[in-house]
Amino acid sequence: MSVLQIKQNIVVKVIVTEQFKNEYKAELERQLSSVEIKAKEFKSSLARVVIENAGVGNSSYIESLKVRIEEERMLQEAIASELRGRIKEVDSLAIDSVYPYTMLEGLVEVKEGDNLMRKASAAEVVLKDGIVVSIKND
Repeated sequence: MSVLQIKQNIVVKVIVTEQFKNEYKAELERQLSSVEIKAKEFKSSLARVVIENAGVGNSSYIESLKVRIEEERMLQEAIASELRGRIKEVDSLAIDSVYPYTMLEGLVEVKEGDNLMRKASAAEVVLKDGIVVSIKND
């Protein structure tokens, strides 16, 4: 009988604890700090490009460079805004509530006679302080 492995999404949820909130918030704050630094660097790069190339003949190249730098700076600021929102969300989580933390990709075996939709539907793993407390995989 033929067996095939196909990709399957795995939803990872966590049971909220103080430890989870503290660790996750610290990680989000670290990411936010990094993104804010990058945004500032892009802003300085933009100013440097403008100053260094004032009066240079190839203005279309300079303009395209300025646009690319500004787009990247705006992207970093959008990411920072999203991270700030997630930090607020983490602060408001109730202890012992279930929080959809992330999505992973895994493999599932299917063989003749299996219900593909049931096999390929998202599996679920629930964690508490990093420890698996339940697995749901129909």
